[in-house]
Amino acid sequence: MQVEYLYYLPDEFKASAVRLYLNALEEKLEPILGSGDRAQEVLASNIATENCLVAICNEKLVGIMGIQTNEGGFVNPSLKTMKRTYGILGGIIRMGGLAILHHKTRIDELYIDGVAVAHEMRCKGIGTRLFDLLERVGSKKGIRTISLEVIDTNPRAVALYEHLGFAAVKTQTLWPLTLVVKFPFRSATLMVKKIG
Repeated sequence: MQVEYLYYLPDEFKASAVRLYLNALEEKLEPILGSGDRAQEVLASNIATENCLVAICNEKLVGIMGIQTNEGGFVNPSLKTMKRTYGILGGIIRMGGLAILHHKTRIDELYIDGVAVAHEMRCKGIGTRLFDLLERVGSKKGIRTISLEVIDTNPRAVALYEHLGFAAVKTQTLWPLTLVVKFPFRSATLMVKKIG
């Protein structure tokens, strides 16, 4: 199995990246963006193709890691796009929902917006390789910290991140905000790995 890793998302894989990303981050994004065409439209028109690492096998996108720096992230929906897609009130409410999930990234930090590996390609080391590549990129750029948030309904991810050297530093309970945005999880834990 030959997997090619790239430091950007080629345009021909944009649609499949949106589907893969939405599927993997369903618990976080669906309560805010909904499912189906509107959610795909928002992501497709607001992703920064240079803020990710991707894995391609047999001309198919099989893995993606969205990255956020202090200058921006992989997914950057604007209020204008949200209002156009969901209406004025719906757009404002959804921007508020995204603000709940937003992580303020420091200049010496890379934050992982999300990681997605195609179902049929899991347990083949693709996710681990994406983490390795990110660490290498970060070290070259003088990054000292890689961080991510994991939700309480995903204990397998917590175990994987701990195995990769991440440590939990803070857990944020989302209640009472979950009364407005119906997230299917109660808390998110910030995990950090020092690399510099």
